[in-house]
Amino acid sequence: MPDPYFVQVSTAELADLRRALEVVDQHAELDHRYRRMLADSQRTLTAEEIRLTQARGLAKRLLVLVKAAGPDFRSTLPAAAQAALDTGSAQANALIYDPERD
Repeated sequence: MPDPYFVQVSTAELADLRRALEVVDQHAELDHRYRRMLADSQRTLTAEEIRLTQARGLAKRLLVLVKAAGPDFRSTLPAAAQAALDTGSAQANALIYDPERD
């Protein structure tokens, strides 16, 4: 099993995660610390490839940002944004909890 620190992931494969972060960026009311976390995450996704450990970190950040947006955040979104958030959250969960990615 390869060390996940050295496994590279194409950011093109993380398009669902990127779209979910865009939804949070466009619709969530976040304080400056969460905004900085969001900006850093989006900046990381501008590279062509990132380490698997970075991708997992971004996935965890998405879940934190959604939680920080509030318990009713998802229900306030238009249908297309809800779908993008759900798809991105599913990808985030797969990155975090899927042992096959190692």
